[in-house]
Amino acid sequence: MANPAVSEEEIEKAEILRADGATEASLALSQELLERVDDGDLRMRLLFNIVTCSSWLDRGEVAGRAMAELDKMPDPQVSRVLANMERGYAEEILGRPENALAIFDTILETGYFDREDFRVHKYTLCLYKGQALLGLKRASDALEWLDRGHAIYPSEESAPDETARRIFGWVEPLIQTNRANCLMVFDRFEEAFQAASEALRLSKGDLATFAMEQMAECRHWQARVPEALELYLEVKKRLPCRLVDEKRNQTGITNCMIFLEGLRGSSQPS
Repeated sequence: MANPAVSEEEIEKAEILRADGATEASLALSQELLERVDDGDLRMRLLFNIVTCSSWLDRGEVAGRAMAELDKMPDPQVSRVLANMERGYAEEILGRPENALAIFDTILETGYFDREDFRVHKYTLCLYKGQALLGLKRASDALEWLDRGHAIYPSEESAPDETARRIFGWVEPLIQTNRANCLMVFDRFEEAFQAASEALRLSKGDLATFAMEQMAECRHWQARVPEALELYLEVKKRLPCRLVDEKRNQTGITNCMIFLEGLRGSSQPS
C-alpha cells in the first residue's frame, strides 16, 4: 500500500495538471510526491509523469534521473519502453514529429506492444503515432493509426478495468479530434463532424471547445451556415481557449453572417 501521506487523488491531480497543460506544476507536484511514496506501482506512475513533464519542458537531466530510477524497478526493459513512449510524445509537443516517429517505430520493434498486457499502452501509442504522422502531413497514415487505436477501445464500456477507463478518458477525445482533422483533409466533413461530436461528448474544458470549433468548421464547409454560425458563437462564449485561434473563430462568424445577409438580400423582392 502507498504511504498514507500520499493519496491516489494527489497522484491523479499531478496527471490531470499535465493533461491540462500545467506542466511545471505537474512536474513539481510529482517530484514532491515521489519523496513520500513507497508503493512500487505508484512510484512508477510518478516517474513516468516526471519523464513526460521534464521531456516536454526539454529538461534532459531531470528526465535522465527519472529514467535511471525506472531502470531500478522490476522489469526495467518494460519501464524503459514505456518511458521512451512518453519521450516520443514529448518530441511531438516540442514540434519534432520526425524524432517522435523514430522513437515510436523503435519501441514498436521490441514486440512488447503485441502483448495482451500491453493493450492499453498500444491504445495510447496509436494516438501518439497518429499525431506524429499528422504533424508530418501524412493524414492517410495518421488516420489508419488513429482508427487502429479507436478499435482497441471503441467505448468506455469496452475498457476492461479502472486503469483502462482512466486512460480512455483522456486518450479517446484526442483520438477523435485528430480523426476529425484527418477526415477534413479528405473532405469527409460529415464523418469529421461526428468524430468531433464524440470528442465533445467525452471531454470538457479547452478540448471540448476545440471540438466544437471543428464541428463549426465542418458545417461551414458543408454550407450548413446557420448551424455553423450557432456553433461558432457558442465557441466564442468559451474563449479564451489555448486550442482555438480567436481570430479564426471571429473570421468564421463574420463569413457566416456575410453569407446569411447575402441570402436575405437576394430574397428581397426587386
